[in-house]
Amino acid sequence: MLQNLYPHLLAFHGALRWIVFAAALAAIFIALSNWRGLKPASGNLMRFSVLFVIAIDIEFLTGLVLYFGASPITRGALANIGEAMKYHEPRFFAIEHTAFMFLAVICAHVGGALARKGRTDLMKYRGAAIAYTISLLCMLSGTPWWRPFLRLGS
Repeated sequence: MLQNLYPHLLAFHGALRWIVFAAALAAIFIALSNWRGLKPASGNLMRFSVLFVIAIDIEFLTGLVLYFGASPITRGALANIGEAMKYHEPRFFAIEHTAFMFLAVICAHVGGALARKGRTDLMKYRGAAIAYTISLLCMLSGTPWWRPFLRLGS
């Protein structure tokens, strides 16, 4: 059943990445806006933090559905991992993409926690800025840039 949904899930996953990138850039911009800690933490920091974390979580959950059920690439790679390591695309999706995106999700959540629970306003902004920037760098490193930028349908 998931195999039938593969093109649709992949299209959704590919389109949502642009929303995640935009949310990451917005959250980083807001967090950097008070890097020097001259003003108290604003609602914008929390709003954009929540937006980024929710967007990356939805993207990650969609990716997990693709990884464990719908994608013929990862199904084939996981069936014979030794053989998959010899070729770029199955290795990339079975190991590299998954690892980078998992790290990106962790960093996004750490940034969200720092934005919420930092001891000072300076720590909230700086912690979020650093964690979100690392998250964005992980996402950029783990994105398959050789694939179409936007998939519509199959």
